[in-house]
Amino acid sequence: MFAADQAINAAAIITSSLRVNRLVHTELNRIVQGIPGARALLVIDEKGKLLHDSYKYPVLPLDLSDRSYFKEALSTEGIVIGEQVIGRTSGAPFVPIAKRIGELTFVVVISPYVLVDLQNECGDCWSSAVRKSDNNIITMFPPEGDLVPGLVLQLKPYLKNKDTGSLVVRYKHSVFSVVWTKSAEFPLLNISVRGLTDSAAVEVDIN
Repeated sequence: MFAADQAINAAAIITSSLRVNRLVHTELNRIVQGIPGARALLVIDEKGKLLHDSYKYPVLPLDLSDRSYFKEALSTEGIVIGEQVIGRTSGAPFVPIAKRIGELTFVVVISPYVLVDLQNECGDCWSSAVRKSDNNIITMFPPEGDLVPGLVLQLKPYLKNKDTGSLVVRYKHSVFSVVWTKSAEFPLLNISVRGLTDSAAVEVDIN
């Protein structure tokens, strides 16, 4: 988070001081190399038009005004971590880290799985990154799991105001071990979910 915030602040200085788009692109590309897991750094104007893209030059004529991270950044002071989206041109998923400075919105394009704390000792776990402000899932691995989002939704009352914890829960017709810890880098909770045998001692039925 610190690296992304510092990069955005540096990008704001560059865009305000350089008038040659090619030079802006070159400098943004240099900056993004210092952000772990970042693929690109975008600069969007007040109407949602893409002005600069560290990944591609010349920039494509994209309207990003409908993106939720752009809308949230307009009304939020400081960093916004958006939910995972699909890139308009790349077709690849990413998590946006956005910040509005003046009339411009700066977006760091982060590979989703950088935010997921994969547990080495739990190779068969589902792992997810959940935003602390609203307990919504930002990203998860493996991505194809369709059970975990519903489980996390039911867990919201237990996750609220608790940075660490564990529960054995019954959800639908199965039993799961759920462990969560606060991310050291981002305002996220890292949650690991593992299936247990039906004979395991259940602490909470969240159906």
